[in-house]
Amino acid sequence: MTDTDTGTNTGAGTVTATATGTRGDEAAAVKETGFITAVIRAMEHERPDAYLADHHAELLSTPRSRLMAREALAAGGTVGSVIVRGRFGDIALQEAVADGVTQVVCLAAGSDTRAWRLGLPARTRYFEVDLPGQLEAKEALLAPVADQLACDRVALSEDLRGETWPRRLREAGHEPGRATVWIVEGLLPYLRLEHFAGLLSRIRSLSGPGSVLLVDAPHSAYFRDPANEEFLAFMASRGSAFRLGLDDLGGLLGAHGWRAEAYTLGGLAEGTCSWVPAPPARLCPPRDHHWVARARLA
Repeated sequence: MTDTDTGTNTGAGTVTATATGTRGDEAAAVKETGFITAVIRAMEHERPDAYLADHHAELLSTPRSRLMAREALAAGGTVGSVIVRGRFGDIALQEAVADGVTQVVCLAAGSDTRAWRLGLPARTRYFEVDLPGQLEAKEALLAPVADQLACDRVALSEDLRGETWPRRLREAGHEPGRATVWIVEGLLPYLRLEHFAGLLSRIRSLSGPGSVLLVDAPHSAYFRDPANEEFLAFMASRGSAFRLGLDDLGGLLGAHGWRAEAYTLGGLAEGTCSWVPAPPARLCPPRDHHWVARARLA
């Protein structure tokens, strides 16, 4: 395997890309899913009662991603987990930055647009890690808003199932001894439990005091609900099967050294989280069994 490094200056922020290899068709299918979520965010942004504002998601809504989104929704896919975790993460990230955290690492960053749209301070280093090709494609689509990238963004093309990404992250300037906000959105459905446990261990080893972890995952009830059978079969048929469901996301994070507050979508709709506006019922249907969590080092 060979590595290729390139650097590009785009507007006020700096983008550095580092490339390495992937693992075939499954990786490609998961990469495509990242832009489906951009379509969902764009649809929400256009609503007069939008729960999440993402001015840039429309730029990532290509004809292919719109087609895939229509197919996924027709097969029974839901939008709530995408929209709610987006608002949840926006608020938590902004709070952490306001508290002085200047390092952010977004794993499996996909179509995440926070580095462009949240107006993060220039001192913020925003690392994005995803499969080769994913971040380059996003950068090209977001070229019209390159001047809105005020923070220092570093893009790393890496397969998170491999062993090299922590080293490459350090080489790119991440300082493990300092506080970091870790964002892990939309990744866990595709992992097995042992892979998630390994990922948590690596994140913990790279986290300084004051670090925050933002993560979401399906509840195990998602897989038991007959209303989701068609969608699960659809995802399996396209090579991006959902694998991981958790009864207690907060407990699992606690076992890995994090003090976690974890909420189901239904719980958020009932107002159980004091710092996030309760999402509307349309985003929290009974079939969408899903966790979102914010955790700090214990």
